[in-house]
Amino acid sequence: MPDLFDYLDWRGDLPFAVSPFNEVDSLALCKLSSLDFSGILPVDGLMPLPEACRAYCEAHGEEDRRQGLLLAPGSLRMMRRMAETERFRELEIGDYVNHVDSRLEEQFCALAAGLPDGTHFIVFRGTDDHIVAWREDFNMGSQDTVPAQADAAAYLLRAAWRYAGPLRVGGHSKGGNLAVFASMTAPPELQARILEIYNLDGPGFRDSVSGDPGFDRVRGKVRTLVPQHSMVGVLLHTEDDFEIVESSATGLSAHNGFTWQVKGTAFLRCSEFSLRSRIFREAVRGWAENLSLEERSRLTDAVFDALAATGSKTLTDLSEQKARKALEAAQDLLGSPEQRELFADSMELLLKEYLSSARLAFPLGKLRRRKKDEAE
Repeated sequence: MPDLFDYLDWRGDLPFAVSPFNEVDSLALCKLSSLDFSGILPVDGLMPLPEACRAYCEAHGEEDRRQGLLLAPGSLRMMRRMAETERFRELEIGDYVNHVDSRLEEQFCALAAGLPDGTHFIVFRGTDDHIVAWREDFNMGSQDTVPAQADAAAYLLRAAWRYAGPLRVGGHSKGGNLAVFASMTAPPELQARILEIYNLDGPGFRDSVSGDPGFDRVRGKVRTLVPQHSMVGVLLHTEDDFEIVESSATGLSAHNGFTWQVKGTAFLRCSEFSLRSRIFREAVRGWAENLSLEERSRLTDAVFDALAATGSKTLTDLSEQKARKALEAAQDLLGSPEQRELFADSMELLLKEYLSSARLAFPLGKLRRRKKDEAE
């Protein structure tokens, strides 16, 4: 089935003046942010995409590597193809920010893209391979605002001050949540400049944002897309205005936007989530809704303190044994047998998806070598 790379082959020769900006373009720009441009992109200003591509390859090589357990290869291949096309070769990117702070429990990355149509696209990176990034995601379930959301709001304000004219805002995974948060908390005069907000399989919010004045002002501009096998975009409270797209992968692997199926200038829609996704959604909501905010916070701290105690910094570092021990330690904090059972069921589903993705990320031989190295 056709995907983003087929789209670049089909539409790459068409400038935005002929074929206006669309949702598949938004995924391509969001995927650019998954690459580590530290020391390459300017922190204040933009540079041409072809130049950024050459500098990236000089710094990191031309091999399109996996960037973490759940970050499949493809972003470098995509960028190199974009830099060759009539559609994207005049794109400029920069204003790059990228930091991970274990003390603040934050992972944040953003960049700005100047498009040939005179607009600017503000991109927020999604959750990367760092365990602290996943801790921040879970903190969203118990905190009003996490550090990355505050930084996203500040970044959008700075971008609006630097660049005149219409804006688009977007992100994949957690980046989608950051895009919505930054837009809904922006001043009304900035919100009026936003054309569209792309939330590509991003988690929702602790509570419904319906009725929030800031959200209501941008509600009609939000484009929320989730794959039929979504395991991320169904987390926390999601508004009903989302569309489901077809993916060539299942489970957590469907989170990878490169698997989303394309038809023309849009993603192919389907009518409902897969059974696997619906079961996971109900399981996670089941235990979350039965916990107070304080209990959610203590549970998150227990899980990620246990993971930190293993010495693992990233999901790639994490073995199955370490993951199970961390979940068992957290489960002991729950007060009632019903809470423990709900948590065990939902986390077992998540662990199975994690292990499935790990086996796809690393061939069996590599997994065996990792276990042998850990034993030694």
